[in-house]
Amino acid sequence: MARNAQHDLLTQPAGDIAARQRYVLAFKKRVEQMRRKARVIYDKRIASEVASQPEGDVRDNAVLNALYKDDLYQTICTLKLTGQELMWSAIADTVEASADSLSQRFDALTKSNTRLGSVTLDPALELPEELKTVHIHLQPGGYLRNEGPSDLLAGAYYEEGGALYSRGQNVGTRESKAECLIRFLGEWKPDFKPARILDMACSVGASSVPYALTFPDAEVHAIDIAPSMLRYGHARAEALGASVHFHQMDVAQTKFEDNSFDLIVSHNAMHEMSTETQKAMFKESWRLLKPGGICVHQDVPLRFSELDSYEKAERSFDKWFNGELYWTDYAQNNCKDMFDAAGFDTSKGYFGSFEQADKTMKWYLAAVEKPATDG
Repeated sequence: MARNAQHDLLTQPAGDIAARQRYVLAFKKRVEQMRRKARVIYDKRIASEVASQPEGDVRDNAVLNALYKDDLYQTICTLKLTGQELMWSAIADTVEASADSLSQRFDALTKSNTRLGSVTLDPALELPEELKTVHIHLQPGGYLRNEGPSDLLAGAYYEEGGALYSRGQNVGTRESKAECLIRFLGEWKPDFKPARILDMACSVGASSVPYALTFPDAEVHAIDIAPSMLRYGHARAEALGASVHFHQMDVAQTKFEDNSFDLIVSHNAMHEMSTETQKAMFKESWRLLKPGGICVHQDVPLRFSELDSYEKAERSFDKWFNGELYWTDYAQNNCKDMFDAAGFDTSKGYFGSFEQADKTMKWYLAAVEKPATDG
């Protein structure tokens, strides 16, 4: 299944809106090219000023403060922020107009006698206060937007915005993140055949569906906290002919039984979580994983330990201007340490990058196997 798979929940923009989206795509690509050349600002205007600062946090903070005060760099940041806002504006016209038809599609799918999967919501689940006020990626209405029992808007925004964003970042489209991870598993553990799979923090289930299609005999479950995302994910999976069971649960404390999954995964989720939530997810992964099972948490290849002061400052944009509250926390966390603290033996694990099939992107993978016996 290719990245950004087509299905009948996706909106079909009219000619003028499609033209706007093409313009936004070109704009974002141009700004990204400018951003990648911005180091010249640091080299010519800032490097000499901070050279006397000791390496470490002191120099990192000095570079961060100087870079974001620089007029030319502020201009690049403004253009990048404008591109993100234009993207959502170009998507909003079709998504908002499709609200009723999306709800009707969801209702039809949930009542169908041929339904393959399910969606179970928990109105009592306590949602993070910060996500009620901070809109991740600047998405209109935010990740937790919920307009009613059949609302799919947050999910529709998320998928269509993500597709346009990835094209603007020149991320390849031949292979989804899940397929990349599945290919990794095939190389790392070629005889591994999971019977029960859990996708943690699944959003709209774009990474859940490939597991259901790749392992048709497996029982696939996917969890997230956002109700509209889960409804959309369920409808999307049904539209793609995939059997996935979606649940509204917190990754830090699920309601599944101990030792109940052969494979546990997450995709680009860790950087949306606080450090404490990440640690709890790793512990929950240990509790839920069967002996002999495998856990893989995948995310963007952002490790501050591998970057210099300029790169750290430049990559901090998303925390300050794109609603990514925990972006720099993720960049400084050590997944190996969190796996160790959860109880896993990481000496035979895999921690590092894994390249997409079309060579356009490398993802960070943290993979471990639970010993065949708990004791």
